[in-house]
Amino acid sequence: MAEEKRFSAEVYHKKDSVDWIVFIHGFGGSARTWKNQTEFFSKHYNLLVLEMHKEKVNDDLDIDKVCQLINNTLDFHDIEKAHFLGFSFSSLICLRFAILYPEKVYSLIMGGGIVKFNMRTKFLLFLAINFKRWINYMILYRFFAYIILPRKNHRRSRSIFVNEAKKLGYSEFCKWVDLIPQTKNSLIWLDELNEDIKILFVSGNEDHLFLKDTLRYTRKISNSRVEIIDNCGHVCSIEQYDKFNDIVFGYLKSVFV
Repeated sequence: MAEEKRFSAEVYHKKDSVDWIVFIHGFGGSARTWKNQTEFFSKHYNLLVLEMHKEKVNDDLDIDKVCQLINNTLDFHDIEKAHFLGFSFSSLICLRFAILYPEKVYSLIMGGGIVKFNMRTKFLLFLAINFKRWINYMILYRFFAYIILPRKNHRRSRSIFVNEAKKLGYSEFCKWVDLIPQTKNSLIWLDELNEDIKILFVSGNEDHLFLKDTLRYTRKISNSRVEIIDNCGHVCSIEQYDKFNDIVFGYLKSVFV
């Protein structure tokens, strides 16, 4: 029988007796964007760090297929259950995964978490979908990076994601852009979420596009919590990684003893 398709992944195996954390990078990102987290959390947990753009998926993507590929990757590495750490758009992938495979999820941890796309972000998505065939995708990506991360203290995280996105290529960029509208039912997913799954959102207080909706809609989620980092933008896992790591580590220790 042919081997099931899966994502590439970096594995940090500490010992069998500790939990797994599965890292799911944001749109255009890579395992490298989790560098500050893997260095810290590999001392305490087993880690599976996905590379969703490394091996190009030849056919079209849909949100459930992405979740299936993630599940296949867990099965390949004999991971029965894990904590999932997502960032930005991958928050919605994590949320959908928890709906489809609740038995695989201890908790969801969302850095720069997104619960839904509001009118402003839907307009940006409209531009990306309609201009992707006319404008170089890196021009679009840089434009969106500046919109999402406009301040001086956001410069380093903005630069890291732009550099990683250069490795995407045009066709891969299009596939993942076309995936985003499939998350339009994300608020319905909140109602379907298993109440035993705990969720932590970690956001910067300068996350001007997504924080307001995160605070608003997490009230619908039982077992959820929001932590906000001051003087920090959307990419809090890079911009203030020490605080981000401390919040996540403290949460895991306090909730899952």
